[in-house]
Amino acid sequence: MASLCKYSNQRKTKEARMSNSRGSNKEAVIRCVYYLLALYEGPRTITNLLEVIAENDLKEVSRRTVQREMKALDGHFGVYRDEYSIDTWRMDQTDFERMLEMQDSVALALVVAERHLDHIGPDSVIEPARKLFARAKRQLQARDTPAAKWLQRVVVESASHRLQAPQINKRLHEFVLDTALRQVVIMLDYRRHKGKPPEPLTVTSLSMFYRGNVPYLICRDHSDDRIRQLPLSRIDNVRESIVSAARVQDFDLDAYAATGALAFRFGEPFRLQLEVFQSVRREIEDAPLGQNQYLGEIPGRPDLMLVEVTVPYTLNLVQWLMARAPYLKVLGPADFRESFYEELRRGLANGAHDHVEVPKERSF
Repeated sequence: MASLCKYSNQRKTKEARMSNSRGSNKEAVIRCVYYLLALYEGPRTITNLLEVIAENDLKEVSRRTVQREMKALDGHFGVYRDEYSIDTWRMDQTDFERMLEMQDSVALALVVAERHLDHIGPDSVIEPARKLFARAKRQLQARDTPAAKWLQRVVVESASHRLQAPQINKRLHEFVLDTALRQVVIMLDYRRHKGKPPEPLTVTSLSMFYRGNVPYLICRDHSDDRIRQLPLSRIDNVRESIVSAARVQDFDLDAYAATGALAFRFGEPFRLQLEVFQSVRREIEDAPLGQNQYLGEIPGRPDLMLVEVTVPYTLNLVQWLMARAPYLKVLGPADFRESFYEELRRGLANGAHDHVEVPKERSF
């Protein structure tokens, strides 16, 4: 009986040791992961790694334990000891990143995203992702895959003239963006253009909108409750209000964009009829001008084509048509045709005057 009890106690002791060992091994693995993450950011001394353990609320261990664990990591995952300082450890990021390789298509998407984000900022959004963008770029540069070749041999440009980015105070840009994310009330000074006295406004910051490189604040004006788009280049002296209640109401950015408001919308979509020359036909034959596009022949004029298409009534459409005015004729609808040619007549008349004559009424 005594021997049986002794055996039972020995077994319990062994199981306890195994349990403690498993717990100890788990804790060591977790510590090593934190070591690797810290080294990926830059060189670390043993003292630095002890601080990493404390900062992440891990179980306290001795300096000797960290030294032993770092020695075990030496030569793995790009980890190596600094040749000039026995207490300092470094990492070859290239070796470490091989464990974290992403699909080439994902890497390509990240590189393209960085190119786009560089135009619109702000730095507070982009900078935290710079290392990830750089890793994606290095991965593609070392490959000979279709995604890597796409980066080398494909370029995407804007379909229309892109304005250069205005000079905007970085802090102002980030502050206004923050207010839009939180949808709070702000007070600001707004100038319609340079040289004009500032107009004090109290608005609810709703969203941000980038027209190419130019950032706009979408906001609700508290003086008349209408939604406005204010270019950040004309905003100054912005501060958050703590006395006014926000007027977000039922604002929804997707619904607002769907109205065409972000494209200088003049009215509802309509059915446009055109007669176009071959050069315009080549542009829109495979990339339609709008929905439900129809192309028809004109008897006796093989160089011309009849076009009927449903288009959004926006400034972008009008500018597109005007840029090609010598190679097309607007047939209808009648009210749009009249407005279009009135705008062209006004532009042509300015060529005969000493100075620009601004129309008293808008054509559109």
